[in-house]
Amino acid sequence: MSAYRFAATVLIKFAVLGALAIAAARADTVSAAAHSIAVSLAGLMFTAAVAIGQAIIPLMAPYLKVKDVRGMRAAVRAGVTTALGAAVLLGVALAVLRMPVLSFFTHDPDVRHTLMALLPLVLLVALTDALQAVFGFGLVAMRNTVPSLLAFAVCYGLLTLAAAPLSAQGGLRALWFALLAANTLLAIAQASFFHQRSGRLADPPARPEMDAPDVTAPRNVGP
Repeated sequence: MSAYRFAATVLIKFAVLGALAIAAARADTVSAAAHSIAVSLAGLMFTAAVAIGQAIIPLMAPYLKVKDVRGMRAAVRAGVTTALGAAVLLGVALAVLRMPVLSFFTHDPDVRHTLMALLPLVLLVALTDALQAVFGFGLVAMRNTVPSLLAFAVCYGLLTLAAAPLSAQGGLRALWFALLAANTLLAIAQASFFHQRSGRLADPPARPEMDAPDVTAPRNVGP
């Protein structure tokens, strides 16, 4: 069942990204093209986080077997550090090579100008997405994916409802600010759920046994 719930979170995410694409397309063609390219760039950076998140699952397995909460959390922290480092490295490379990279996608000056203005938001969205992904894979390793499904349903559900009004009023930047807010809330929720559920795996403290009466002690049966 954990695999099905995890697949449902992926389905929710890509369905919402499709809704965002429709909202961007309703603004104008430049926004639609810029949004499509921005999603592709963020997706490339997110791929590294997915690979790292999947790699921490076997690392957590020995700790899960002995219910070592500290070990599990250390493995996830290592994954978070590596994923954020990879996202920052790719983001810096994209920022430095932005002109040739954007020219690879489009030669339209209006689209490139829109993407240049949107680039900081794209990098932040990729960072928060990487963060939530690693904590999500931590929950997958514990076979406890219901919290992730609920977090995605709430955060991305609200994003879907707000997408069209935000795009109509604030354009593409407002749409990506909303995506950044949704990813930030999702990362906080995933981290909170992971720490909560991993803490529950620790063995409860043993209850002290009641002292049994000493049947060998002499009893005072008379005056």
